[in-house]
Amino acid sequence: MIARAADERVPQRLWDRDDTLWGPAGQPEVADRLAWLDAPATTRALTDELLALTDVIAAEGYTDVLLVGMGGSSLAPAVICSADPQAPRRLRMLDSTDPDAIASVDAATDPDRTLVLVSTKSGGTIETISLFRHFWSRRPEGAAFVAVTDPGSGLEALAQRHGFRAVFRADPEIGGRYSALSPFGIVPAALIGLDHEALLDGGQAGLEAARADVPDNAAVRLGAAIAALARAGRDKLVVRVQDPDLGNFSLWLEQLVAESTGKHGVGVLPVVDDPGADITFRADLTGPDRQLLVIRGSAPDPELDEELATAAKAGVPVLELVLDHDPERASPLGQLGWAFATTEVAVAVAGWALAINPFDQPDVQAAKDATQTVLSSLAAGEPLQDPADATADAIAAFASGLRAPGYLSLLAYVPPSPTGAAAIERLRAVLATSTDAAITAAFGPRYLHSTGQLHKGGAAGGRFLILEHEPRATRAIPADPEQSHPTDSFAALLRAQAQGDERTLEAHDRAVLRLSLGTDWLGRLDEIVDDLEGRSS
Repeated sequence: MIARAADERVPQRLWDRDDTLWGPAGQPEVADRLAWLDAPATTRALTDELLALTDVIAAEGYTDVLLVGMGGSSLAPAVICSADPQAPRRLRMLDSTDPDAIASVDAATDPDRTLVLVSTKSGGTIETISLFRHFWSRRPEGAAFVAVTDPGSGLEALAQRHGFRAVFRADPEIGGRYSALSPFGIVPAALIGLDHEALLDGGQAGLEAARADVPDNAAVRLGAAIAALARAGRDKLVVRVQDPDLGNFSLWLEQLVAESTGKHGVGVLPVVDDPGADITFRADLTGPDRQLLVIRGSAPDPELDEELATAAKAGVPVLELVLDHDPERASPLGQLGWAFATTEVAVAVAGWALAINPFDQPDVQAAKDATQTVLSSLAAGEPLQDPADATADAIAAFASGLRAPGYLSLLAYVPPSPTGAAAIERLRAVLATSTDAAITAAFGPRYLHSTGQLHKGGAAGGRFLILEHEPRATRAIPADPEQSHPTDSFAALLRAQAQGDERTLEAHDRAVLRLSLGTDWLGRLDEIVDDLEGRSS
């Protein structure tokens, strides 16, 4: 595949914006989705405006920046801020419609010292607009709000009506998951006081390196290798991020890989640890469908080398991407910018090698439409469908007989937190003891904007366990006389998203089970895991 990349001049054609790399010329969402190749240069033009705004909010005493957004609007900022936690202001991120998660943010933030950053490319993402309404009702002052969106979007119009302090317009020819080095990633970093120019410097260095001819092109080699292994049946990409400079990079990479490659019955399923959990689940590397990607620094790491040798001895292909501390990206944020750019190119190349368009997401809209259908039925007086109670027996039966190349995804509609992540990882670990299949985990509704595309559009064989809870908090979605909304309840929206995804998965002939953990969901989940652990001992 690497030789073919050289023969077909893949890097040169990528930089020439040749859309025939991914199919016939002129197909939608290809040629008009390549502006990410220019993102470091075009985003740098915002530097003076960003620095001026940062000085103002610092002088006014803002201590927190609260980002409300989903998918590509939230994952890159979360990675950036986890990579450098010593910023002058805190970034808090809310990418959940769970009333308990919203209540936690309400309790942790002072409205008078919190700048709300509303971030959505389309300007109409239901979660983001609903959250905006909530925080506007808490402090209805335009000076407390900033927006990042595409020109002409519904959010731009909303921001103008409400007198937002600033609106940053992104390039509409950059897709959400390729937007880390666009205003969607850079504005939040700058607002909390991070060196956003270092990010852009590193990103530019990564893109320049990706212009090299094959085989002297790490990004092209990586993308070609991932795709070649997937074509050979190793379509589960186990990711190890071993460099602390990259923070929660694996969660961003998970979306990039899954949403870009998972369509038309093919795809690469990322299998990542949740870096926010208090425990670490190590995916089994011995499955016949695995390949291992390690992103590491250049410093010696004997323990890692031993792990890689063990994996290779077991027959698992090992791919490495090394951050070699080039002066252009010597700072932690520079390293991160380089990693963003390099893996963006790699995944675009993987799309070429898999013969799919890596820039569209044809099955994401289906889950959104299903949510709207559920909410319309609710408005017409039909009750929401209650899931069955979660039990160890039900979960064990659902996972029974699972073998590679099948996989199991745990989809948790619970408040995202380190405690919640640890509980889900415990369940993931105990289920892994009885199968060689890959097991992934994600919070809902976040995953709908990430791995949800691959769940429906990728290869069949996945099983999907949707776990819900009964929120303790009550949070209404305030009305807006200028803009209708399908529901006035965050609890109803959350339940409709879970039910809508269940319907969408079933429509794609996927095996799905939706269960409720009740009000004390952490306690119930611990009981279930204890039961399952007892059975496996």
